Amino acid sequence: MRSALLLLLANFAPANSLYLPSPKLYHVKKSGVVVRAAPAVMQFSKKDKKPTLEELGYWPGEWVCADCGYIYEPGTEPPFEELRTFWKCPQCAGPRRRFVKKAGNMVGVVNDNSLYVGTAFAALAVVALVYVGLTF
Repeated sequence: MRSALLLLLANFAPANSLYLPSPKLYHVKKSGVVVRAAPAVMQFSKKDKKPTLEELGYWPGEWVCADCGYIYEPGTEPPFEELRTFWKCPQCAGPRRRFVKKAGNMVGVVNDNSLYVGTAFAALAVVALVYVGLTF
């Protein structure tokens, strides 16, 4: 019923004064006839493009082992940030925390001072406790 009414209005009214609810769904020909245009449907499309590391929020550059120089290449699956906590360097078995970001010729610095201080403090505490345990 609506399409018949639109066709009837198109024959009597000028094309520029005709009210069409959605301009994408209808097309007015030069002869004044209103034709419903089918929406474009993409039948053959490329597969969805995989997002890049930058789009996912990961470091897009290389990760370098500070001990042996092994490079974890970008694009390797999984991304470096998603490796399990106890992942080891495949070349020197260094822990994951020993890897630094590499940007061009610049390589990050690994600072293990807090690890050394904590280890020294724990060793002193163990020696003190052993001494106290043996003297009483």
